[in-house]
Amino acid sequence: MSIEVELKLWLTEAMSPSLLSRIQQSWQQLAVKVELAEPAQLLNAYFETPDQWFRRHDSGLRSRLKKGRFEQTIKLAGQQQGAAHIRPEYNVPCDSVLPKLSAFPAHIWPEGTAVDVLQQQLQEMFRTDFIRHSALLTLADGTVLEAVLDQGEVIAGTSTQPILEMELELVSGDARQLFQLARLLCQQLPLALGFQSKAERGYLLAQQQVLSWQQSGPEQPLSAQLRALLQNLWLQQQSHALPAELAASFVVRLKQQWLDLQQALAQQVLAQQQALSPATAPVATLQALLAEAKAIAAAPGTGMTLWLLDLSELLLQLPADSKAHSTQISDKKSTDNKSSEEQQ
Repeated sequence: MSIEVELKLWLTEAMSPSLLSRIQQSWQQLAVKVELAEPAQLLNAYFETPDQWFRRHDSGLRSRLKKGRFEQTIKLAGQQQGAAHIRPEYNVPCDSVLPKLSAFPAHIWPEGTAVDVLQQQLQEMFRTDFIRHSALLTLADGTVLEAVLDQGEVIAGTSTQPILEMELELVSGDARQLFQLARLLCQQLPLALGFQSKAERGYLLAQQQVLSWQQSGPEQPLSAQLRALLQNLWLQQQSHALPAELAASFVVRLKQQWLDLQQALAQQVLAQQQALSPATAPVATLQALLAEAKAIAAAPGTGMTLWLLDLSELLLQLPADSKAHSTQISDKKSTDNKSSEEQQ
C-alpha cells in the first residue's frame, strides 16, 4: 500500500509546443535536479458493477496499460482539501485489461464482501487515455516530487471530454513542498486549482451529467465550501460564451459565496482559539488568511488561486478537518462527496 499525496492543477490555455516548453522550463528552474522521462501513452479503463459498488464505497478501480504492461489499481477513501488529494492506494500487476480482485490484499474489503461475486459483475464504465510528460524533481531541501502533465480524453461511450492537467505528487520528503512548488508554478503558468479527479469526471460523463453551479453556505464545513468555490470559479472562467444576464448572475453569486467562506473562516478562527493557544501556527495562519481575503476579488485570477492553495494546505493541518487514512474500503461516501454529486 502507498499513500498518494498530490495536488491537481488544470491548465487554462490550449496545449501547444510552446506551452509544453514553458512548463518543462519551469520544472527545470524550480528544482535543483530534474530527471525528465520520455513521454508515455497511458490507457486507463475504470470498472464498476451495475449497482456502482465501488462508487458507493468511495473507492475507484482501474487497470492501466503502459509500455505493453497492465497494472491494476484500487484507490480507497481519503480526503480532499481543494486541489490536495490524499488517498491510500494499492497497485499490483495484472494479466489483462480486466482487474483480478483477488490479487488485492484481503483486508481492504469490508467484512462480508463477496469478492468473487464482485469479480463476476465487473464491467468497464469509462476510459481516460492520455499522453503523460513527467519528471522527478529534487528540491533544495531534498524533497522529491513527481510532476506530470497529462493531455488526452475522458471517454464514456460516444461522449468525450478533454484532459489537460498537471499533477504534483510527493515521492519522499516534506509534503509542504508540494504547495510551495504549486505556488511558484501558478505564478508562472496558466493554471487553476483542479477539484475533480479523472475518475470523478469519468463517472459524470458516463452518467451524462455536466458541471453546474454548486450551492454552499457558511454553515457547511470549510472543505465543502472550498470545493464549491473552486467549482464555481472554474465555471465562471469558462462562462465567456454565456448570455450576459447569466454571466452577471455568476458574478453576484460568487461574491456572496466568497463572503460566506470568509464568515466560516472567522468562525474557524474562534473555534481554534478556544481549542489551542492563539500562538499556535494554524491559528495565526488562519487569522492572516482572513485578513488577506478582504483584499481579494471574488473572481478567477492568480491572487485567488494562491489564496485558495494556502487554505487547502492549512485545512490539512487543522485537527478538526484531519481524518485518519483507512486501509479498508469505506462503507459509505463522505458527506462532502455526496453533497458534491447531488449538486452536479
